[in-house]
Amino acid sequence: MSQKSSTLNQPPAGVSASPIQNILFGARLERRQRHYEIQATSMPGHLLHYVVSGRVRQQCNGREYELRPGCILWYHEDEWVTGRLLEPPWIFYSINFIAPTLPPPLDEARLFTHQHRLAPFFHKFWQTWQNTTLPPLRRHLLVHACLLEILAGLVVPTVAPYNFDPRARLWWELETELRRDLARVIDLPLLVRLSGVSAASIARACRYAVGQPPLRRIKQVRLSLARGLVTGSDLAMKEIAHRIGYPRIHEFSRDYHRYFGQPPTTQRNLRNLR
Repeated sequence: MSQKSSTLNQPPAGVSASPIQNILFGARLERRQRHYEIQATSMPGHLLHYVVSGRVRQQCNGREYELRPGCILWYHEDEWVTGRLLEPPWIFYSINFIAPTLPPPLDEARLFTHQHRLAPFFHKFWQTWQNTTLPPLRRHLLVHACLLEILAGLVVPTVAPYNFDPRARLWWELETELRRDLARVIDLPLLVRLSGVSAASIARACRYAVGQPPLRRIKQVRLSLARGLVTGSDLAMKEIAHRIGYPRIHEFSRDYHRYFGQPPTTQRNLRNLR
């Protein structure tokens, strides 16, 4: 075999042979109540929604989108989502997965329109996911194959139109920068240095964006990432605590317990029993 052909079989630098570490959730969901209100945070890891029917106006990361049949919206980690159902029934597929080496699309490229060609892969994924009579290995391979087909179809995004609340822009740009290194000490002086504006301006933008003070929002982001690592990886608790900026593991465990109602070790043990 030539050196060139063997090189072509190697994954890109920084990406494992398959970027998908674990698939946590797959569903086909329906919302039929007109003017149904959405207010939630997305799940840890990556989350894909494919719209089968209906029309929804939704806000995520300060950007407002209108979702129609054939749209895919890609969420990542803990993102504040609000919205309203405009035309029922809203039927959509949802896939939640952990892929630490897979970077999400940029915020301005999270919405993919006219993706009807990927609908069969979402449908096959859902059918296979709920078919627990399949041999475990075959089921595992089939759902991973469907998800990889979907991801391969989204690697060259087309930027869809969105509206952006200018009052919240400062915070969303700042949060994007903070997410690149959650292990560092994050305090108000750091936020001021990174943004070049006053602490009061930062707090005001954060309130517009997510309705919380800045440091409380950062804790939410950190613990959401931790939940994804606890339930979707085999990293030691000490390593997870370090990755999200907790130098002492007992403080991490305490805050995690307060936030999610269980210590991280309990959630890891429950996952292993499934």
